[in-house]
Amino acid sequence: MSCFKRFKQRSTCVRLRSSGFVFPLILFASLAVGLFIMTLTQYQSANRVKFQHLNDYQGAFNIAWSALVEVLADIQSKQWSNRSFKSGPKDKSASLFGGSYNLRVADHDVAQYLFNVKVRVSFKNKNHLFYWRMKYNPNLLDFTNLFIPVCYEDMLDKPGVTPGDIDAIVDDMLETREENREKAEEIANIIKSTPTLKEALEKVGINPGKVKDADKPRPTPPTVPTAPTPLTLKDIATLVTGADPDVVFAIKDFHFGGDVAVLTEEQKDLLDAMAKILTDRPEIKIELRGHTTGLVGTAESNMEFSIERAQNVADYLISVGIAAERLTVKGFGREKPIASNDTEAGQTKNRRVEFVLSSSSI
Repeated sequence: MSCFKRFKQRSTCVRLRSSGFVFPLILFASLAVGLFIMTLTQYQSANRVKFQHLNDYQGAFNIAWSALVEVLADIQSKQWSNRSFKSGPKDKSASLFGGSYNLRVADHDVAQYLFNVKVRVSFKNKNHLFYWRMKYNPNLLDFTNLFIPVCYEDMLDKPGVTPGDIDAIVDDMLETREENREKAEEIANIIKSTPTLKEALEKVGINPGKVKDADKPRPTPPTVPTAPTPLTLKDIATLVTGADPDVVFAIKDFHFGGDVAVLTEEQKDLLDAMAKILTDRPEIKIELRGHTTGLVGTAESNMEFSIERAQNVADYLISVGIAAERLTVKGFGREKPIASNDTEAGQTKNRRVEFVLSSSSI
């Protein structure tokens, strides 16, 4: 046999052997593609059904919600005392948005302004029953939804189910929710009053088990700042004399240096507090009286210096919004000391500005 014949025969054997593997591979690939297409079709079909169900539910809910809004608008226009279902349950049927509904609205607890709204909706050959329990707020002329709207599809076709059965279900749910709220408050109070998480869990009947760091003291909760108590005149001033009808006060810690009439930043802070009180009490009018020790200068210079001190106080109060006509300025120089000038403490008390107001303003 020639070399060419041997080569041709060998090539034919290789092609025959190779063809034996090709057919199973093609068959396997075809089955795999077919299985993939079938799975994808089933997935798309399941999602299509799911989305269609959601669309149907949304359409039914839109119908029920529109019926509810109509009921609420009717109550607002007629007021609670003239509501259409005052004498008994009110029923209504209508077509809307490609479907239809049957509505019933009735009092649940007249004393608490509670009423029930049930809407049975037929939409795309499916029935839905929506339920709301509403509360009318007479002071706000508004409504509160006490219960998340529920769709009772599975109860519609059950024999013997009455409207009272659904009311009872909602009553139980509302009662359970209230009990859970009270229990949550009780647990919160226990946690606040116990130093460690372990003790708190044991008090509420839970085994701390392997809770990490259960024995460690709980961090102290941040302190919530409370609103400051409004200041009064007596909070920022000290009574000097109490001769009716006038009362004389001296601002606490409000003293001048030896030969100083200019206000310091600390004095301005005190006057800011006084201005706040005067803003809240616009009926108060004040006479400002300046005083000196009289240890330096003549009587006339001390009088002028005391007036300057009182005027500086008045000018500052005016700058922060107090009307000028509410303030009167006087100076008394060294004529009215309230302490001995033999000591530094006494001199400090005499270098002062007082304010005078009628006793009816206190």
